[in-house]
Amino acid sequence: MVAALSVTSDLTRGHPVGEAMRSCLVATELARRSGLSPPRQSEVFYSTLMRFAGCAATSHEAAAHFGGDDIAVRAKGDLTDTANPAEALRFLAGLGSGSEKLRVLARIPRVPGLVTEAARADCEVGAGLVALLGLPAAVSESVLCAFERYDGKGAPAGRSGADVPEPARFAAVGYAVAMFDAVGGSEQAVATVTRWSGRALDPEIAGRFLDDAEGLLGLSRAEDAWAAVVAAEPTPHRYFDDDDQLDDVLAGFGDAADLKSPYFQGHSRGVARLAKAAAAQLAGTDAGLAYRAGLVHDLGRVAVPTGIWEKPGPLNPDEWELVRLHPYHSGRILARSPVLEPLSAVVSRHHERMDGSGYPMGVRAAELDPTTRLLAAAEAWHGFGEPRPYRQAMTPDEAARRISELPLDRDAVRAVLAAADGPAPSFPALPVDLTERELEVLRLLAAGLTKKQIAERLFISASTVHTHTVHIYGKCEVTTRAALAMFAMRHGLAATP
Repeated sequence: MVAALSVTSDLTRGHPVGEAMRSCLVATELARRSGLSPPRQSEVFYSTLMRFAGCAATSHEAAAHFGGDDIAVRAKGDLTDTANPAEALRFLAGLGSGSEKLRVLARIPRVPGLVTEAARADCEVGAGLVALLGLPAAVSESVLCAFERYDGKGAPAGRSGADVPEPARFAAVGYAVAMFDAVGGSEQAVATVTRWSGRALDPEIAGRFLDDAEGLLGLSRAEDAWAAVVAAEPTPHRYFDDDDQLDDVLAGFGDAADLKSPYFQGHSRGVARLAKAAAAQLAGTDAGLAYRAGLVHDLGRVAVPTGIWEKPGPLNPDEWELVRLHPYHSGRILARSPVLEPLSAVVSRHHERMDGSGYPMGVRAAELDPTTRLLAAAEAWHGFGEPRPYRQAMTPDEAARRISELPLDRDAVRAVLAAADGPAPSFPALPVDLTERELEVLRLLAAGLTKKQIAERLFISASTVHTHTVHIYGKCEVTTRAALAMFAMRHGLAATP
């Protein structure tokens, strides 16, 4: 299951699908050859798969600061020695186009601070997902250090040498091998590992790769990376069969995908709850399947640049094609895992329509089962009630009118409208002692508003907002906006801009 979900990090960072798994194969074999015990090999295995699990966390900020395409920023940045001033400058100069390029260049003095904050947020969210999976604390600690470097020039804490957790050091070499082999073959992989040894990479682990580069590169070229990773998992193998834990994991990954833009926060959980409630009123549907599919139906949105999702005007044909493919990516992520595969067909068709006018496949009613039809209706209604960059949120009456005009299953629409008109869902009391004002500030912080904007919205001073922010972060035990947004979604407090 973790291997399948690792594809979300590939899509988020613009890597070839399966790169996290190929990196894992190399890192785990290096750990074995280094004499690590099976439990420590397991820590390397899961640390590599989960290394970039939280990287959608700062998509909004990356797009805003660096030209709109957060995916390209990450993909280019991963191939850059950002501690080398000349390389870093060339990287930044290649971002954006036209007037946006000038804005990117104007931000260069702020880049070190932006990078540190992004690393902290991405890693904090990733570590939270590790905790949901019940993986060892060493894996969480390694994910928190995903952007640290052996020479101490990484982020967010500038840890160096042996102070960087061992699994993180193996993961860094595994990723360098797989990434550069994918873009330039064995010659570039060997050259990069040689150049980065003692800098970004632990020289001992890098040296062990260089001792048998061709043999280890063969692992990164596995024809079926998923099958190879499943076979390579160190013993004892990890299992869980707790349905509640599975729901929590799916909700967590759905929340992480919803961090793609503040406009999406809480969307997946909201759709899941609505679909489950509506399924109780519609014969032939599976409420459990509808709920779980709702939680992860938009995992594939991470494959679309945030600048497209947040575009205030019409999309051009190329942009629209990327948007049309996001349900396909959602289904693809889930398809290989036996645990998640039952969700794949439902998830990949949540934008299909009865008359074949939907996407991505344009299938008609005969190919849409009742649960899929229900999820499509729930997603449409919930989406209408949320704001988007190009329109305000619709009122319930407006949303009901719009959904009734779409070529959706009539019975599914009736069930969704009946469920939406029912009692509001109840949530357990917050585990922290937030005041009403702090709750207001929390929702706006999580939605991406600045302290100045929050002050204007709530008619209070910026210094008061700052004081509330300090208290909120402390009570919620988070250090970044993205982690606060995850907290808000988990407790039903998410708000959109």
